[in-house]
Amino acid sequence: MHFNEITNLQARNLVDLRQAYESWRDASRLASHRFSGSMFWRQVNGTDYLKRKIGRSEKSLGHRSPETENIYQSFHDGRKVAKERLRNLTNTIDIQAGIARSVGLGRVPRLIGRLLRLLDQAEILGHIRVVGTNSMFAYEALAGVHLSGEVLATSDIDLLVDARRRLRIIMDGPREKTVLGLLQSLDHSFENVQGKPYRAVNAEGFMVDLIRPQSRPPWKDEPGSLGLSGSDISPSPIEGLQWLVNCEATSTLVIDTRGYPAPIIVPDPRIWMLHKMWLSKRLMREPEKKRRDGEQALIMWRLIKETLPQYVLDDAFVAGLPKPLRESFATMQPAPTSGSPTLEDRPGDDGWEPPQPGW
Repeated sequence: MHFNEITNLQARNLVDLRQAYESWRDASRLASHRFSGSMFWRQVNGTDYLKRKIGRSEKSLGHRSPETENIYQSFHDGRKVAKERLRNLTNTIDIQAGIARSVGLGRVPRLIGRLLRLLDQAEILGHIRVVGTNSMFAYEALAGVHLSGEVLATSDIDLLVDARRRLRIIMDGPREKTVLGLLQSLDHSFENVQGKPYRAVNAEGFMVDLIRPQSRPPWKDEPGSLGLSGSDISPSPIEGLQWLVNCEATSTLVIDTRGYPAPIIVPDPRIWMLHKMWLSKRLMREPEKKRRDGEQALIMWRLIKETLPQYVLDDAFVAGLPKPLRESFATMQPAPTSGSPTLEDRPGDDGWEPPQPGW
């Protein structure tokens, strides 16, 4: 077994925590869009003018009148209500997060949870999808299970960028207008890796890779193919990622090791699975990575078959796949005893399952 269903107690806490976080997220976005900055009166040549300042930008809303006085009062009354609501929701989330820790719901490393929340705050989560091993945190959350620790172990995160449009970060701080700046706001030790412009690494060796599909033709420039500044990390073009960026996105909430929710967006689990199987057959890929890719694909097959029936693996789905992914699908044959797939290139392995890791 590579996964276990969450308990009823965990499921109840998860529902409460998700509801609290979604309410907080909506309230926070409303507050940041409607009540950010400041609103005040300023006298110019003996006349009061209503001013709205956001960051370095300041504009006049008109001279003092019943209309502008109403705007001023509504802004400050609304901000007061929004602050109180956010204060209450924040307290609820803190309480629920403590319960989540106590019942074992925390899964995602804290740094990744903080990064996901920051990408969401910067309004680029969606333009950026999480791929690679960390996607499995989303898939286990969708399935209501916990995967074994060995399956999820990794010291990096792959962020897939849709390079067909330019990345735009919505943040107030000038340093946070780049991907590297966002990372450094979480951990100041993040820095570029010499010779690998697509990668940032922190003092503990945790790596963040920014990647994109290979352009066609490869020399074609795309709006999002470069970093946001000369010092920013730039997405690396990689073959095969077009399948992950073109498929339907899947979004959910995951829970970090401190019990706090984080939004995550990943590719359709079926396409992720078949891409992993495709990687496991690549001749130039490192043997260790190929084995891990194949095992993760097999685990995902079983997860989809047993717990995610909404992701159908029928003939119509297969017929719509690109040829390389149809070929990957063909290599995943049901084992006679367990119903789990096995790799075609492992003769004599009928009924084989990846070894059970220690918990």
